[in-house]
Amino acid sequence: MKRLLPINKHPRNNLPVHSSKKRTEANFVLAFGRAYSQDFLKDSENYSLEIAREFQMNGFGIADLVSVLITPKKLALHAFEMKMSDWRKALAQAYRYKYFSDSAFVVLPPSEALKAKESLSVFRSINVGLLSFDKTESCIEKIFVPKREKPLSINAYNKALSLLAHQFKSLPFS
Repeated sequence: MKRLLPINKHPRNNLPVHSSKKRTEANFVLAFGRAYSQDFLKDSENYSLEIAREFQMNGFGIADLVSVLITPKKLALHAFEMKMSDWRKALAQAYRYKYFSDSAFVVLPPSEALKAKESLSVFRSINVGLLSFDKTESCIEKIFVPKREKPLSINAYNKALSLLAHQFKSLPFS
């Protein structure tokens, strides 16, 4: 009888040792986060931006990155799924993030983004954004930016904001 190992709640710990030590995607996420926040620092007088990594919403997955943009008139919650390859898997995951966010995005390296761009109609039809990120140049290319929509679940959205409010003291929530 084959013995099953216990499942760890941190996805990276469930991988075989040889692949769990590879930090390629984690480094990609960190580099994207820095570049994304730098884009917003250029015009930071009118708003603030908070970013969280590996944001877990039970039932909806773990977003690689979420951002909360606070302006005087609105608040926007964006969720990002990043993959080094397999844009279809990233798209499926990003779609689930639409339950708790205003916008969801797939972020890919340029070579993978070119492959995904061939199926841009799929991204448009489900209103999930597609971004290309060149880590070496710290350059984000906006291939498709989705229209802001109400989250698919207002309860999940409120729970996400509540979880983020505990993490970021600067968020204006009760």
